[in-house]
Amino acid sequence: MATPPLVVGHRGWMDTYPENTLASLRAGVELGCDAIEFDLHLSRDGRVVVIHDPTVSRTTNGRGSVHDKTLAELKRLDAGSWFDPRFRGERIPTLEEALGVAPRNVVLYAEVKDCRPQMVERLVPLVRPLADQVVVHSFDADFIERFRKAVPSVRTGLLGHVDKADLLAEARRIGCQGIHPCMENLTRETVAAWQAAGFSVLVWTVHNEADARQAMTLGPDAIGANCPDVLLRLLGR
Repeated sequence: MATPPLVVGHRGWMDTYPENTLASLRAGVELGCDAIEFDLHLSRDGRVVVIHDPTVSRTTNGRGSVHDKTLAELKRLDAGSWFDPRFRGERIPTLEEALGVAPRNVVLYAEVKDCRPQMVERLVPLVRPLADQVVVHSFDADFIERFRKAVPSVRTGLLGHVDKADLLAEARRIGCQGIHPCMENLTRETVAAWQAAGFSVLVWTVHNEADARQAMTLGPDAIGANCPDVLLRLLGR
């Protein structure tokens, strides 16, 4: 019998909580997700912070670029009220804070959005002690290659779209362990071929029950979901 896929809470439990906040990440863990995923940028003073966009405009009450603001400036922003007034006072987390929300049996997928060279230097000492728990992934293959060479003990994955690049060739080139594709135009045969080549496969992103059922037919090792509760229910958990 095939092993059920890991349920990955995308940006925590973002259908129900403000994405990439500690409230959302903790909720994903408490719900029973096998893993949670979050996004990383650098502040002006070189701190690794958890936020999806390169600007703070969509998910906080501030304006401007993340990397133009110090951590202190970012911490003054409200990252919860935009989603619902009851989350007023949620802040942009640091990576250190995000790494502390889950027990060691919960996998932490860290998606690097800001792929400037200094990110490797800042990221390595934070994730190296959690090499058995953290997976670093990105759409930027060159970044993953640089990061993997800097700290080969931490697992890595290549994000991408199957119809835009030869993900298998790129993954082999950079030496990562995982291929993490969008579900669009993906087939079960392609997933099986990647797995046969030795790669773990995480597919994304499930928005609803129809997406969840489609993702499950692909036979991946893990599924990223905005609604992990739906996916857990379908898996009988």
